[in-house]
Amino acid sequence: MVLQAMNDATASASTNDISLTLATRIERAVRLAIIDGAIAPGDRLRTAALSARYGTSHIPVREALRQLEGDRLVIIESHKGAVVRQVDRKFVIDLHDTREAIEALLVRNATVNATPAEVAELGWLADAYEAAAALRDQTLMVQANRRLHRFIAKVADNAEAAQILDRGWELVIGLANRFGRGPTRIATIIDEHRRLVQAIAARDAARAVAVAHEHCVSAKEDLLRQMDQAHTDSRAPGTPRSPVP
Repeated sequence: MVLQAMNDATASASTNDISLTLATRIERAVRLAIIDGAIAPGDRLRTAALSARYGTSHIPVREALRQLEGDRLVIIESHKGAVVRQVDRKFVIDLHDTREAIEALLVRNATVNATPAEVAELGWLADAYEAAAALRDQTLMVQANRRLHRFIAKVADNAEAAQILDRGWELVIGLANRFGRGPTRIATIIDEHRRLVQAIAARDAARAVAVAHEHCVSAKEDLLRQMDQAHTDSRAPGTPRSPVP
């Protein structure tokens, strides 16, 4: 199952650039498979299988896994190999709460720093997410959402905060893709993005921070509801029990 996910991710990843090292190509393919929800928390990533898949020695595979470990996506256990980090309710809550605090800082700074050209760029990025949502393209939506939030971090001019914000976020994206989103979640994201850009354009830091708070809380609550529902469904009579993080 993991190897099939790797095959799909490799086909989708931008790995055609021959300047990329083999380790980087493997790392990107595994990362994309985690984000897509194709590789689940708890799945084991076997060095021998990955080496056979890529027709390479164990060295670039181990390097790729160490890169993913540095981003907290996998855990490398002594004498056992690598496993995708387990994600439970507490991890989801802690990560979203941390994100909320950092987003508030970044949004406040971006409201102060943004030039008219940067505000226009933010509007374009919000539109790009809406266009991806209209196409129902999950990959494009993830990319557009990330570009928007990373651009806000860039305008805020706090590289350390932006780096912390990124850590572990692929796991949460993977969970959202794996468990799905509530029926109104996408419309809510679009509305929150619009109001956030409007607040930044108006130089209203208090309103921008309030929208960022709402955005983080609604994302957390939606994901927890979907996880809980999946857990309930897995325990329904006649359904094989499958533990959900």
